Amino acid sequence: MRITPDIRVVLPIFTVFLVFSSGCTIPDTSTTSTGVPGYTLPAQGSADIAFLSLYESSGADIATRLENVHRCFPAETAVRNVPYMATDLRTAALELKGAADTYHTTMIKIGPFEMKEHELQRNEYLKYLSTIRKSAGDIAGAAEGELNGEFGLAQTYAESAKISLKNPVGIPGSSHEHLLKEIGDSLDDYIQKMRGKRI
Repeated sequence: MRITPDIRVVLPIFTVFLVFSSGCTIPDTSTTSTGVPGYTLPAQGSADIAFLSLYESSGADIATRLENVHRCFPAETAVRNVPYMATDLRTAALELKGAADTYHTTMIKIGPFEMKEHELQRNEYLKYLSTIRKSAGDIAGAAEGELNGEFGLAQTYAESAKISLKNPVGIPGSSHEHLLKEIGDSLDDYIQKMRGKRI
């Protein structure tokens, strides 16, 4: 078959048109796709950034809630010359426990990390959050026992909270260390008061 000069010009143009219309284009390597429509993989180091941001904000929030719990203990209310109410202590402790639970659940999902140090720091902080939610739950249990007139139970819960706070790991800063010591002292006073009410 003889090809005329006109067809020789049209044929390459037609071939290029077929390639582009069939979607056979060169992939764009500037973005990384997961194959899921509308979703791209996060940039490197985003897990590290997410952790550091949450670490800072959660640390400040937990410190505030620790202070709230401390202010509700009998010894502290006496210093501030305000009435002590076991319901206030229970509420503050439950709010602290809830916050620690939420941060623990969120923090454990962060990853993969680019820097191993951040992953190790996260793991230590998770231990701290576990300590906080355990002790806060025990303090709430103590206040609940006191409200029900079960002073022996209240004492037992308070002693458990005190043990939980004895040697915590992953403490995020000196302000937390100070607050934990204050709460420990307040727990000592609370235990003595519950012991006295049992007699």
